Amino acid sequence: MAKAAAAGITTSMTDAAEFQRLQWFSPAFPVGGYAYSHGIEKAIETGDIHNGASLAGWVSDILRLGAGRSDAILLGEAWRQAHDLAALQGLAELGIALGLSSERRLETAQQGAAFYMLIRAAWPHDDLPALDDAALPYPVAVGVAGRVHGQPLSALATAYVQAFAANLIAAGLRLAVIGQSEAQVRLAALQPIIARVADEAETADLDDLGGMAFRSDLMSLRHETQTTRLFRS
Repeated sequence: MAKAAAAGITTSMTDAAEFQRLQWFSPAFPVGGYAYSHGIEKAIETGDIHNGASLAGWVSDILRLGAGRSDAILLGEAWRQAHDLAALQGLAELGIALGLSSERRLETAQQGAAFYMLIRAAWPHDDLPALDDAALPYPVAVGVAGRVHGQPLSALATAYVQAFAANLIAAGLRLAVIGQSEAQVRLAALQPIIARVADEAETADLDDLGGMAFRSDLMSLRHETQTTRLFRS
């Protein structure tokens, strides 16, 4: 009987954690991710992205070689350092510095601030550290909140990277280079890459940071002077 009760409690806690992740990374969770294309808008204007295949390839490169991988590593480090305020402050500064354009820095800082503010409002916890909302990268905010609320790192990182990829695909959808059905097919095909990138949150440290998504970085810089645009990055 005790074993059955314990199993019921474990299942309940697992379900609660999954529910929490589903809400945190829902497109309806108001962190403002819909406002950012991560340079994709400019890449579409230049013709680098022109259909579903080129969009999926672009997103794959961002995940493997760009901000997707870096964010996973930052998230994992924040999760491990969640109770060390000094370490988190340094990590936040590093996360902001990794943004190679003003729009990239805005993208991560505004989403991080919005996420952390909502967590404190909807899931308040005495162990949530006082961090500077004005300069809090999104993956750092997620890693801290996840650790404090008992989220397992692997599941948390997977949900984060999947949501990141989904938002980039959605940018292509809004910019009409891909249809709704193909968008879901392309996102589903990215799942093995998403899983591998998320694994880096558990195995990599800050020495492993780095990337080579040069074209994506260039598009982000050029987007700052794009005349007609829908997105903020």
